[in-house]
Amino acid sequence: MKTILVSCMSIAALACSCGNSNQAQSSGQTPADTTETTAAISIDGRWNIDNVVVNDSLSVRPSEETPEKASLITFDGGNYSITTNCNSIQGSYTLNGDSIAMNPGLCTEMACDNMRIEDMIKQVLPEISTVDLVNDSTLRLNSPASAYIVLSRQK
Repeated sequence: MKTILVSCMSIAALACSCGNSNQAQSSGQTPADTTETTAAISIDGRWNIDNVVVNDSLSVRPSEETPEKASLITFDGGNYSITTNCNSIQGSYTLNGDSIAMNPGLCTEMACDNMRIEDMIKQVLPEISTVDLVNDSTLRLNSPASAYIVLSRQK
């Protein structure tokens, strides 16, 4: 039974890898061209957290929720650090083209009066899988569902 399962998984993996190279070739690009095009995204730096959206009816804008304290995320060579009005979250990430994997991080656990921003970030962050960078000043971290985080580069 295990042999059949392993064989099926191997065939599926081989089929998927063949499909990706065929897609690149059919679009007139070689796999190397695709890598060069997508590897140009750089998200390193400090970003203001403008909006955290869990779904169509649940979102939070940190500037409206806690105007006295900015919520920030810093990306630095494979590590991220998030500061909210209450706690901080730190972890690592892997960026490959427009795909991103946000690895679980450490989080301080202070109790605060308003933890809404932090709670939503913790809910959305593990689901993030892609990034969209617009004009080098707006970054959107997207999940496969409807959740996302909008960031603006600090000047």
